[in-house]
Amino acid sequence: MIRTLLFIGALGACSPFAKAQTIPLQVVEGQVLNDQTDEPVPFATLGVVGRSLGTVADEQGRYLLRLPPGLTDTLVVTSVGFLRTAVAPAALLGGQRVVRVRPQAVALSGAVVEHSRVHPALLGRSTSTGDVLWTAGSSGKETVDDEWGWEVGTLLRPTRRAYLEEFHVFLATNTYQLLRFRLNLYAVENGRPGRALLTKDIQLSCENKARGWLTVDLRPYALELAAEPVAATIQWLQSEKTDPEDKYFSVPVTRQNKQVMVERENSQAAWTLHALQPSLYFTVLED
Repeated sequence: MIRTLLFIGALGACSPFAKAQTIPLQVVEGQVLNDQTDEPVPFATLGVVGRSLGTVADEQGRYLLRLPPGLTDTLVVTSVGFLRTAVAPAALLGGQRVVRVRPQAVALSGAVVEHSRVHPALLGRSTSTGDVLWTAGSSGKETVDDEWGWEVGTLLRPTRRAYLEEFHVFLATNTYQLLRFRLNLYAVENGRPGRALLTKDIQLSCENKARGWLTVDLRPYALELAAEPVAATIQWLQSEKTDPEDKYFSVPVTRQNKQVMVERENSQAAWTLHALQPSLYFTVLED
């Protein structure tokens, strides 16, 4: 079970939000494979549109879902570089366990930066402290499960065309031996994240309970943002810890007058907005 906690620094109080499970759920285990090569698709996402039902597959494409009886909503399987694939509930409940996804043809393009015409800048919040810690954790299971896929980020409003150099996110706490995230970028539609913008799978990972700024070099990807609103998020892909207790990590956030922080429980759940901003940012070159 994913738990999202707010720790109020001044009061030392916490408020948990958990996925309620009041009815017996059917466990469905399977694997996501590349339709052309039969190879596993690592860290593919699976989710039921608009609902808090979903997960992320592991390095071998293996997944575990807990689905309510009589499910009628379609399961959607996605991965960066692959076409979106829909699976009928009847197929899953009837025994289909292998999901095949087809690679997506992508036209290659690169951004050419004329350094004499650009200057360095920041997009996002580069402060390592905050008013609260936004925390996610595991229920203590040691195998692949339905806990991963939680996503959190921020709405950004570039005022000029920007070339992304590095991405940074601050981990205030981390009890995992291994923690892995995916960086996602979305066009903003109706004030919320919409169409996915990235065609490359960009991941961040840290080991041995590392804390502080986690950074990934974006220069090899030649990513360019127009002067339009964009949403940047991290998606929880994997976590490992020998001790099954006290499994969690947190990101500092600060209160804002506007709702700029975005969050959802899995790749197909509805987005929620908060009047907060997390400690994550990009170093960029702006026109």
